Amino acid sequence: MSNDRSLTFLAKEDDSGKAIALLTAVVVLGLTFHAYSFFVIKNDEILNKYTEPVFSVTYQESNLQGSDSMLIADGETDSFQLSRETIDADASLMMAKISILVSYEETSGQIGDPCDEVLAQIPPNGMVADWQHPDNVLSDSNDDCETMNLVVFVYPGYSSEAKQEVGESAEHWERMWTNSSYGSGVLELQVSVETNTAPGSVLPGNDDTNEEINVQWTVELFEVEVEAASMM
Repeated sequence: MSNDRSLTFLAKEDDSGKAIALLTAVVVLGLTFHAYSFFVIKNDEILNKYTEPVFSVTYQESNLQGSDSMLIADGETDSFQLSRETIDADASLMMAKISILVSYEETSGQIGDPCDEVLAQIPPNGMVADWQHPDNVLSDSNDDCETMNLVVFVYPGYSSEAKQEVGESAEHWERMWTNSSYGSGVLELQVSVETNTAPGSVLPGNDDTNEEINVQWTVELFEVEVEAASMM
């Protein structure tokens, strides 16, 4: 034991403070090494462990358009139907919104014959859509030959604006915007006509008995793209 040069023995020596200084230096170096390892070497690993992933969600938009016409007799109602099958939309594209323009002109040929009364409406059934959307326009009517614009928002929550989502996975956010049940089924437009006869018209064969109704439709479509974004 007389030759023992351990740190404990040095710490007991009264003739010098070198042993205590050495012991202190060893402790400080040990703490410094552990701090460096925690805050520097493993910094990226720690951040990745406790930071949620961020995803960039964007949309590619397109549309399909078409038109049709109906000859509707006085006092009668006819219908026009629209579905994913009739517009021939690709299965990867989701329906965002459907706009329908209903127009007509007075075609009786009688002088002074006023425009007929036309009612256009879309019953909130048949197609799976966002029927409670506040900007839906499901009915309109007029007797002045003005064009009527009906609108149905189909995919709930869709706004076309790019956004960033935090957490979950890319597959989770893709599933949110690829629910093909929205837009399935058949949307029906019902149009009713009440003809108006020119005042004082008594000539035979000039009765205003029907009206030609023109329908133009636009279906707005979108496809989602989800990519990992930089960590927040």
